[in-house]
Amino acid sequence: MKRSQGFTLCLSLTAVLICLGVLLSVQFKSMDTKERSLYVQRPENLIAMIRDLTDKRQKLNLEVNDLSRQLITHQDDTQDDQALFQSLSAELNKLDIVNGSKPVRGPGLEITFQPYSSLFYGDISKVVNELWAAGAEAIAIGGQRITADAYIFYEKENDAVHITVNNIRIPYPLIINAIGNANNLEKGLTLPGGIIDNLAYFKTYPRLEKKEDLEIPAVSSVPYFYFMKEYVPPATDPTPAPSADKS
Repeated sequence: MKRSQGFTLCLSLTAVLICLGVLLSVQFKSMDTKERSLYVQRPENLIAMIRDLTDKRQKLNLEVNDLSRQLITHQDDTQDDQALFQSLSAELNKLDIVNGSKPVRGPGLEITFQPYSSLFYGDISKVVNELWAAGAEAIAIGGQRITADAYIFYEKENDAVHITVNNIRIPYPLIINAIGNANNLEKGLTLPGGIIDNLAYFKTYPRLEKKEDLEIPAVSSVPYFYFMKEYVPPATDPTPAPSADKS
């Protein structure tokens, strides 16, 4: 019984060893075939393979170069777009400042009228005009920004006259702030026979004070234009007029 079991075990072990040997032999032959495949190729086949690989490499190089050029072009376009965006942003910022939609600050001149001043709204208009003529870049009256569409007027209440800017009453002391060259602004107001001399006839003596830093707020509301539109010149007829027949 034991001899029969031992014989069966030996047969099984032998079969396993034979199968393992066959598998190892097949694997070795497969690896050896792959390694020796190039050596057994004919020279013209190897040349053809080299040419094919060379062509593929050249095509890949061309694709790489083309993609590199496209990348450079896109980068240049992006830089141009960024430069254009920065230029447009700078121009828009200038327009916002001119239109008064942004607060501004800078050196300038402060003019103060005390409550006892004998002042009419026309006097304030003349002061503002003199400041513009003297090179003021931004003006505010009582915190109200003066722009192209601003207007200065007055209103009466209980026999008292109040100066208004854009229908907003300006309290005393009435302060006018103007950003610009303070020396030029002061000279523009104090010219002989100018607005300051005229106010002195009515015993009104505003205080002029040069400031290193003035703050002028933005307009309270941006104006909207209902009727005004951009002018577009009419197209000219490129066809030349017929010449007169002199015969």
